[in-house]
Amino acid sequence: MKQLKVAVKKRHQDSDVTDPHDAKLKQVLERLKKKGLNPMQMCHKLIEHEEPAPLDQVWSYDLVVEECKRLKVPH
Repeated sequence: MKQLKVAVKKRHQDSDVTDPHDAKLKQVLERLKKKGLNPMQMCHKLIEHEEPAPLDQVWSYDLVVEECKRLKVPH
């Protein structure tokens, strides 16, 4: 029997953040998470500091969780 050798490489993910607003939002969410805030507290801070929500929405708990998942920020 012949032995087969297989090389497995990680594929470069195309889902990296490319939009400048997304990059800034990701930094803000990571900074808030680093302070130990939960998604509800993060929501209040985003509203307090007038951080614009994506697609002209209003910040809510669900939107914070959704954006954390989309931008791969642990929530």
